[in-house]
Amino acid sequence: MQALDSVPEATAMRFVLVLILSISLPLAGCSQFFVGFVSNPGGSALGITGTITTVAIGFVENSEGTRVTFTTVTFGNTGGTTAINFCGDERSRFPVNEVVRADYQAGIYCSTLIAVTAQG
Repeated sequence: MQALDSVPEATAMRFVLVLILSISLPLAGCSQFFVGFVSNPGGSALGITGTITTVAIGFVENSEGTRVTFTTVTFGNTGGTTAINFCGDERSRFPVNEVVRADYQAGIYCSTLIAVTAQG
């Protein structure tokens, strides 16, 4: 009787294995893929204040194959550092070693800058 009970379990295990493989195999051939989550798309503005420690330009290719330019800005404060990618070339708005407040709206590839205010 044990042999009959294990047949449905073995069939179920094979089904799960086939399901996992069928989902995984298409991803194996990709050079890269992105899995993301946005908890509040189109939500309210965010803000950060800190001393600008680094500013750098970067590029990423979005899901449509278009090249997106962004500016990575690192804000330092007593709690550590935070780096944010702002859409476009915004290097001129973030002087290194200056205290700045940036208001922005978070995005998928980069955040849209709303305002930059010197705090010194």
